[in-house]
Amino acid sequence: MKNLKNFILPAAFAVLGVGSAFASKPAKTNDAAIVDGHVKRPNEQVKCQNTHIRCSTTGTQTCTADVGMGPEILYNLVGTSCPTELYFQ
Repeated sequence: MKNLKNFILPAAFAVLGVGSAFASKPAKTNDAAIVDGHVKRPNEQVKCQNTHIRCSTTGTQTCTADVGMGPEILYNLVGTSCPTELYFQ
């Protein structure tokens, strides 16, 4: 009986500890936002024109669209300017 307590109890605590570690692992968060992409048109009255094409604020491949002047990079609108590139979802 003493050998059983010396073996089973520590093993049970080890299994419980490992299980708790995996159960408490934080979920991966996705900080991406899906927004309308804007094209920069510096020589026009409205410098950042909405394309109504949805893009992500994070990613690896730049979001582009052909909205009349060939393929153009789409940007995120902040106030009245569009400073940051967007990415495909």
